[in-house]
Amino acid sequence: MPSLTRQQEKRSQWHLIASACWGSLSGAMVHDSSIIILFATLLGAGEMISVCTTSLQDLSNCLLLMPLAYWVERVGKRRMIILSTWTGAVLLSLTAAAPWFGSGAKIVLIGSLALYAISNCAYTASWFPLLDGIVHEDERGRFFGIMRFTWQVVAGLFIFISGCWVGKDAPIGALQIIIAVAGLALLGRGWHVNCVCEIPVERMLNFKEMVRDIVANRPLTGFSIYLFFLYAAASATGPVLFVFAKTQLALPDNLVVIMSACAMGGLIVGFLAGGFFVQRYGVKRVFFLAHLSFALINFLLLLVTSNSWVCVAFMIFLITAYGFAFACASIAVSSEMLGLAPANNKAMSIAFCLSLYCAGQGASRFLASLILGSGILSPTWGGMGLTLTKYHTLFLFFGSGVLTAAILLMLVPAFVKDVRRLPEF
Repeated sequence: MPSLTRQQEKRSQWHLIASACWGSLSGAMVHDSSIIILFATLLGAGEMISVCTTSLQDLSNCLLLMPLAYWVERVGKRRMIILSTWTGAVLLSLTAAAPWFGSGAKIVLIGSLALYAISNCAYTASWFPLLDGIVHEDERGRFFGIMRFTWQVVAGLFIFISGCWVGKDAPIGALQIIIAVAGLALLGRGWHVNCVCEIPVERMLNFKEMVRDIVANRPLTGFSIYLFFLYAAASATGPVLFVFAKTQLALPDNLVVIMSACAMGGLIVGFLAGGFFVQRYGVKRVFFLAHLSFALINFLLLLVTSNSWVCVAFMIFLITAYGFAFACASIAVSSEMLGLAPANNKAMSIAFCLSLYCAGQGASRFLASLILGSGILSPTWGGMGLTLTKYHTLFLFFGSGVLTAAILLMLVPAFVKDVRRLPEF
């Protein structure tokens, strides 16, 4: 494989970090903040659609990452990313314009966000393979930590300032401006990616060979299965908590958005600490502690039963801790995934792993939205001397699911001394 000079690697790493910062505004807004949830609510969408909007990206990644990854090496990683950024900027501008379509506003909202999710899926399929040859194995923990810390600072400040600006009752025009700004920022991502040195693949396998190679890679497939079940249980906590705060606790809009910023604050610190933890203590310990944290946080949310300042402060602390654990786990996931993907099938192998990872996240949020919209859960119930709601039922399910998924830690290569001893499946 052709190699870069150290100067080219450092310059490319800087452009990669800068591109992540520009793209973080739209990514955080659509996937991790309450802005789109509030926007959907103001357009008359119910709980089901509001939470569903946060699952579109993960569902798209689950279905399309592998087909798009097959074309990445043929089209070119940089070219694919630049095309996706221009498309994403147009689609988020259309999302911001949704209220102008009158009775069709909700259809435009869902349609434009779904298409944006597809365009961002093309970016994801190209991103990790682009790092190959630029970020070496001994640099991964530090690079991912610095990169994600930096872009989370940018995204967190953006969401926090947005929350302060919209006030207690967010006007729809203010949310439109926020969404449009995040969309235009994607153009900055494209410019910086265009400055990154791309290393071509010397020999490309055909599609059947790629799939056969992935299936034969037992450590990669085992790790991917573990990620699916873990994040199927752990990923919907944030969106459900935001809907709980808005609809059940009746918190003002600006406080709900500031909660999002606090969650991102946890992500910011977690990404910086996660890079250090992975580099210092290894993937195994980081995975184990993050896994237990997901379960504990969901169980502790059962204690949040009112909008008193004590409960609100405790809830903000828990969502911040959730962001911290999520970030630390993310650094470990990226490091392990890059290490398990072979050089001659990097894009498809990473896409397979990310597909199951995102399938877990998307399934978690989508099923949570369906359950909330179906009305099958009891609105209130008693437990531990507390009056609990359907949201607490979900938190209980999430925590129990995370504990059950701990059985699959045996499929994580970092947890076994010899990856050849992984069970057959």
